[in-house]
Amino acid sequence: MSDSVWVFAGSVVAALIVLFAGWLQQNIARASTVSGYRQKWIQDVRAAFLAYLAELDALADKGVGLKEEGRRLDSTQQMLEWVRKVRHRKHAFILYLNPREEEHCQLIARLDENEEYLIRTAPEDLMLNLYEERRRALMGEFQSVLKAEWDRVKLGELRWRFRRWRKSF
Repeated sequence: MSDSVWVFAGSVVAALIVLFAGWLQQNIARASTVSGYRQKWIQDVRAAFLAYLAELDALADKGVGLKEEGRRLDSTQQMLEWVRKVRHRKHAFILYLNPREEEHCQLIARLDENEEYLIRTAPEDLMLNLYEERRRALMGEFQSVLKAEWDRVKLGELRWRFRRWRKSF
C-alpha cells in the first residue's frame, strides 16, 4: 500500500474521533443542563409541597379549634374561604407533577384523600391522630417521589430509565 492510502485512512480515523468527541461533549453538556434543571425542580416542588402542607395543617387546626370550643362553622362561606387556600396550594403543587408517571398520580390521589378527610368530616368528628397518620403517609409518598427524582439526577436519564424498566419485571 502506498503512503497516501495510510494518510487518507489516518485522516478518516481522526475525523471520526473528532466527530465522536464532539457528540460525546454535546451529550455531556446536555445531561449536565438537564441535571441542573431537575435539581431546581426538586427544590421548587419541595417548597410548593411544604406550602400546601402548611395550609392543610392550618385547616386541620381550625377544625380542631372548632371541636375543642364545641362550635360549628359560622357559614358555608367561611369553609369555602378556608378550603380555597388549601386548594390553591394543592393546584400550585400539582402543576409540578407529571400526570403520566404512576408515582405522581398516586401522590395526587393521596393529596385528595387527606384533603377530603378534612373537608368532609364535621369538626366534632375530626380525629387529629388519624389526620396525622394520613399526613405522615402523604409525606412518605412525597419522599419516595423525590428519591426517584434524585436517583434520576445521579444516574442520568438513560441509566435511570433502564433501571426502572428492569425493576418492572
